[in-house]
Formats: sequence, structure tokens, C-alpha cells
Amino acid sequence: MSKLEKPKMKYQTTFLLRSGIIAALVSSLCGGAALAQQSPAGSANATLDRMIAAGKGQREVAQYIFDTRGCNGCHTIGRDGKLGYTKKGQETAQGFEGCISTLKAMTIIAKVPAERRSDTQRRRVQRFYAFGCATCHKVTPGNVALTEMGTKLANLHLGCVDVEKVLASNPAYQR
Repeated sequence: MSKLEKPKMKYQTTFLLRSGIIAALVSSLCGGAALAQQSPAGSANATLDRMIAAGKGQREVAQYIFDTRGCNGCHTIGRDGKLGYTKKGQETAQGFEGCISTLKAMTIIAKVPAERRSDTQRRRVQRFYAFGCATCHKVTPGNVALTEMGTKLANLHLGCVDVEKVLASNPAYQR
């Protein structure tokens, strides 16, 4: 590193440090109001951010999603890459088309105005929300996209099916 680069680097480090201190002060002054208004999804996103920053692995992140996003209401940790079902899950899963099939259907249903959807399409939309798909996927008129959490999980290679595979592939994590 040359002598010319050192002062520049020192300036950048000082600038970043000061910016961080200012951000921390603003955050602490406004934090009470922000936390009071923070939604459960916002809180989950903040927790996910902290986990990523701490270098948590796929298994720990997948376990966090499973434990906090309602998955464990219907599922148990299974084996051979598949989740098991609780009693409620067995009842709820009757007639379920599957995750991939549901997402594919939702990309088509999203293009149909709500008032023009068939009874079958309306049931599919209800199940989409009831099964927690909206944790990672959002339906907007004409489109299905990822939520903020869904985007973060996708960047960690933890899509819907991946969470299942990660959790159900290690007997040490079975409950």
C-alpha cells in the first residue's frame, strides 16, 4: 500500500466509523417508536439479518424459520429430506397440491382479478395464505414475487423445499 493510499483509507475508515456512530445515535433516539411500530415480519427480518451477520449456517437459519414462522404447527422434523406432520398438519394437508404446484398456480391466479376467480382459484389462494406461503412469497395484481424475507432466504439458498431438506436430512435435529 502506498503512502497516498493510507490517508485515503484512514479517511474512509473514519467516515464509516462516524456514520455508524451517527446511525446508532439516531437509532437509539428513535428506536422506541420504531420498535413499537415494528411488525412481526419486520422483527423476523431483523432477527434474520442478525443471524446472517453473525455467520449462522443454513441449518440454524432453517430451524429459526421452522420454529418462528408457523411451520411447526403442522410439521415435525422428519427424515430422508422430508418433514413429517403433526395431527393438525395431517388434517390440513388433505387435498393439498404441493408447494411447487401451488406456487405455479399462484402465478396464473395472480393475473386473474379477484372478483373473476373461480371457486378452485379462491381455495388455492386461501391455502396459499393458510400454509404460510406469504412468509416468503407475495401476490400482487398480475405477479407473484418474493417478500423481503423470501429474498434473504433465497440468497442463502433456503427456498421452501430447501428448508425442508436441510432440517429433515440430519437425524441429530429430529424432534
